[in-house]
Amino acid sequence: MTETPVTRIELVIDLEDPFKPAMTLEEFVELYNKDPEPPRYRVVSIDVLTCPEDNQPVTLAHCGRCKRFIRLFEGRVYCKHKIPLTE
Repeated sequence: MTETPVTRIELVIDLEDPFKPAMTLEEFVELYNKDPEPPRYRVVSIDVLTCPEDNQPVTLAHCGRCKRFIRLFEGRVYCKHKIPLTE
């Protein structure tokens, strides 16, 4: 069984200016010295991790659909080991 930590990224989206790029919550607070206030701003949380099978970044929702996924517990994802085939 493999154990992979989950990282939560909180992004701030400006709903009034579609051309303004999204930024992390930390960047927003550092730049504007205040928390984002609705209705103009929305904070979206994205949970990501590195797939233990191919070492590519994936969202937690995508990881949960994998047949090797066992469970999410205390901020970590547990998956079955991939058994290598030998010839």
